[in-house]
Amino acid sequence: MFTSGQFNEFQNRVQEVIHAAQNRATARAKEFESEARKLFDLVGDRAQVELKSFLAGAKTDTRESVLNLGVEIEKLGKRLQEIARAAAEPLPNGKDEAASSGHQPPTA
Repeated sequence: MFTSGQFNEFQNRVQEVIHAAQNRATARAKEFESEARKLFDLVGDRAQVELKSFLAGAKTDTRESVLNLGVEIEKLGKRLQEIARAAAEPLPNGKDEAASSGHQPPTA
């Protein structure tokens, strides 16, 4: 068995080893933290620049898309008005266009 002196010496040695390991782990963690902060700053700056460019692009793309959509809706509206006018006009001979052309309208 151990004597009390040996046990105290062993206990002190274990505490020293644990304390040294904690110090090394703390120093290594600080190194990792420092490197991570540098990397975060570098990536963070790049990400902010990219985010700003994406937002600017989205604003212009959205405006252009809405403008194009408006133009297409206007064209569609005009085409629908033409179709409505054509449908409302009577044919010169009084017959339906489908009957006069010999084509039958599609059935479901």
